[in-house]
Amino acid sequence: MNHVVLHDVRAGFFLMVSLAMLAFICAVAALSAVMRPVRWAESKPAQF
Repeated sequence: MNHVVLHDVRAGFFLMVSLAMLAFICAVAALSAVMRPVRWAESKPAQF
């Protein structure tokens, strides 16, 4: 294979890996944002 083609394949691979990691981090953050109101619902309302 040509050196330029090999470099492009390696760059594409690292780009896909980094995008997958970013998507995983966003999914974990969205899941924690969805699960957080459950704890707020269990707590007693503030007395004013």
